Amino acid sequence: MTVNQGLKSFAESSPEFTNQGISNLINVVNTGWVAKNRLLAQKIDVSTVITDSQRNDLADDLATHEYLNLGRVLEDLSLHTPKIFTGVLGEQDPNSDEANRGSFVNHIQSVQGFIGTVPFLYGYTANSINKGVAGHFGTVSGSLDSAMETLRESVVRITKAELTTDTALQTALTNLNNFLDTLDGSTDANNTSYNNLRAAYVTAANNFNTALANGAYDTFRENIITARKIVVDQIALEVSNLGVIRTFEAQLADISSYVNMATDSDVRNLMIRTSNNKKFVEYFENYAHRDGLLNPLFETSDSSIEQQVKDMLSLQGLPDVTDPLDLDSVANKASRDSRLITTVSFQGKTTEEIINLACDFLKITKGGKNIYGLSESLLDNMNNHDITIIKNQITANQEVDTLN
Repeated sequence: MTVNQGLKSFAESSPEFTNQGISNLINVVNTGWVAKNRLLAQKIDVSTVITDSQRNDLADDLATHEYLNLGRVLEDLSLHTPKIFTGVLGEQDPNSDEANRGSFVNHIQSVQGFIGTVPFLYGYTANSINKGVAGHFGTVSGSLDSAMETLRESVVRITKAELTTDTALQTALTNLNNFLDTLDGSTDANNTSYNNLRAAYVTAANNFNTALANGAYDTFRENIITARKIVVDQIALEVSNLGVIRTFEAQLADISSYVNMATDSDVRNLMIRTSNNKKFVEYFENYAHRDGLLNPLFETSDSSIEQQVKDMLSLQGLPDVTDPLDLDSVANKASRDSRLITTVSFQGKTTEEIINLACDFLKITKGGKNIYGLSESLLDNMNNHDITIIKNQITANQEVDTLN
């Protein structure tokens, strides 16, 4: 049922999707050496003067200690989140000659389908295999909030310490930034100057790392390393998931289609005769039998099995015989017992003979019991058997209704 209150205003507006939330988190981390590192990453990305080889060499130098190259990660995150909203990270439609990777809304609808279909087919949640909202849109849906707060706190605490090694690193980054600025409009980068500045950065990064690792700031250093990895891994996860979103959706749709086919006996036979996968065939071969074991009356999973047994006994009018002194009723129940009806002939037998025969077949100890003692033992045995049958039915229903 749709909630109508507010719906008209909602329909007359547009979502105006924004990554401002993640931008706010980036901004508070973007301070000190991180800000200068990020600025350098931006200049490297857009420079048309340095060669690919020079660009790669500098990237390698900046990764001397990856956690100190945090500005690069912030820039990657800033560039990544808008692509979620444009849909450009989605999987290209194989049936289209034109660029068609789907929209953000298309992708949300697909993931919403995963959230319902994955548990139905596999018995676990889409989130548990990173195929839910967080696995596709976590950067903009809040998955990084804690990691970004950790980065903010750690970077701010280190920067406020005004370590000489921090100052040296920032100077090295500033010199590299200034050098790239001087290349504006130039056609060639001075390799000697460039290499010296790179070497100065590596030295400063090593010294800064040593100062952090051996001092009171090692906890913040470790926190940056851990939180940075969370951000990097989340970006990679979303790129990977969105890049195969159509394939995964089609896979689930195919499996769901096969499940729907199982309800038709002719189609089941076709699947059995044409499939070469034993696990695939097994489902179709046993479908009818398992379907017959399903009973909606046994689906009250909130109650204990003992309570379910009591409920089913009541629904079936059991125990239908309770008085062992009523020999005729006990004999009649024995004549209907599923263990006896096809194995013992009671035709033409008296009530007492039926009770004796039933006790013999069910291996009930007679031990000097008179007919009433035998009747009591037999009735207890048969009533317990009724309980066992119901318990087995409940267990079978649970097994059939359990994914494996």
